[in-house]
Formats: sequence, structure tokens, C-alpha cells
Amino acid sequence: MAKAPAKEEYELQHFNFSLEELVAQNAEMVQSLQSKLLSRFTEKLIEKRQIPPEPAERLRASCNKTALAMYGDCQPALDRLNALFRQTFAIPDSVLLPTDVLQSRGYTEELVGSLEQEVRSAKDAVMQGAVFIASLDAEMELHRALEPCYQAEEDVVELLKELQEEEIDPQDVFDMVKRMEIAGIVEGADSQVDSLEFE
Repeated sequence: MAKAPAKEEYELQHFNFSLEELVAQNAEMVQSLQSKLLSRFTEKLIEKRQIPPEPAERLRASCNKTALAMYGDCQPALDRLNALFRQTFAIPDSVLLPTDVLQSRGYTEELVGSLEQEVRSAKDAVMQGAVFIASLDAEMELHRALEPCYQAEEDVVELLKELQEEEIDPQDVFDMVKRMEIAGIVEGADSQVDSLEFE
């Protein structure tokens, strides 16, 4: 089951292996192992049986032909193994690199660059918005902390208005000055107090 050369080249270039190359390497490895095993077995047989040089050479010469015959006998099992390789290691036709997906959808490098720039701009805008919201939160927290101060200020203003609206009784002022004189806070204020005129 041979693959298209373009597909095989794509696999080698981007995934660093080709399925058919893997299958071929496996077959080559089996053939090489069989040949080496048969050669060793032949040498051991010659040594154990003490076979004379001439028949020993004929045995060695027939190793290659015998190894090919053995490989032929193993072919059905190898075909099943190759099928398993193809099933296990196959890269589906739908698997593409991200750059290939973009290319297949008609995205150019310039378009991708402009989209990336838009994404960066959107991120910057989101960050600026987050900073602005954080500053608004801080300002709201400050206003909440100052709320009691505003209320106290309003209370003081109301109290001042009430005091301004109240009429001052001259007798109360006179009594207060007298008390201050007795207490020693005001000295020699008799003539001044007597000269006070209240409307």
C-alpha cells in the first residue's frame, strides 16, 4: 500500500518520519536478522560437526538463498505486522500543521499579522479599562470614607444657621460678663459694662 510521494514528503518534513519508510525499515531489519541468524547457525553447525572445508563453503554459499526462502515463508506474518504498523502509526490526511490550516483557509501572512495586531490592541484596551475601573473603585471607596465628614459638615452648618436665627438677650450677655468679672477673667470691666447699650 504505497502512499503518494507528496504525502510521504510532508510526513518526513514536518513529523520527522514516514509510515512507509517505517514499514520498509522493519522489513529490512527482519531480513537482516534472519540472514545473520542463519549465518551464525551455519558456522556453529560447521564447528560442531567438524564439516570439511569444501562442503562448509557450499553450506555458507547457500545461506543467502535459504535466508530469502525463510523471508518468503515469513511474508504473511510480515504483511499482518505491516498492516498493524499502518493502522497504529498512520497520520490522518486531516492532520495538518497550524500554518497549513491557515493556508488551506486562505489566510495570508499579512492577514494573520493584522489579526494578531487587533488582538494586541484589544488586550491593551481591556487592560486600560481594568486600570480605569480600579481607579473608579478607589475613588468610590474614598467617597464612602468621607461620607461621615460630609454629614458632620452639614450638621455644623445647620447648627450655625440655628444659632444665627436665635435672638440674643442683652440681660444674658450682661449676666455672663458679670460672672466673668467675678471669676476674675475680666478685670475693671464695671465702667465698660455700665456703658454698654443694647438694642
